[in-house]
Amino acid sequence: MLLLTQALMMLWEALLENSTLVIVLLLILLIAWGYWAAMGRTKRMMYRLATLPAIVVALSGIFILPTLFNASLADMTYWVDWSFHSAMVLALLIYAYLVSLPLMTGLVGASKRII
Repeated sequence: MLLLTQALMMLWEALLENSTLVIVLLLILLIAWGYWAAMGRTKRMMYRLATLPAIVVALSGIFILPTLFNASLADMTYWVDWSFHSAMVLALLIYAYLVSLPLMTGLVGASKRII
């Protein structure tokens, strides 16, 4: 329970420090799903195609995310740092997937069959 509490406190501090970034990321997510609502509702969701950009973003996040918190990979010496970093990379993977799914569907999705 202590580990979960500490992780949530670290996450809350990161959100407060980067509140502008969080607002921008939420707006990007809303714009992507708005695009899907306008252009891709009649198309099949492109689940597999959306995973490729999400994986690329998450892999690049392994090296980029520490710089957002004024650190580097060499600075992370404690297991708490690595668990926080792993959770942030996983969150980035999920976020990138949720953004790329409506965009890939709207751009290249095939039309649904009406039976």
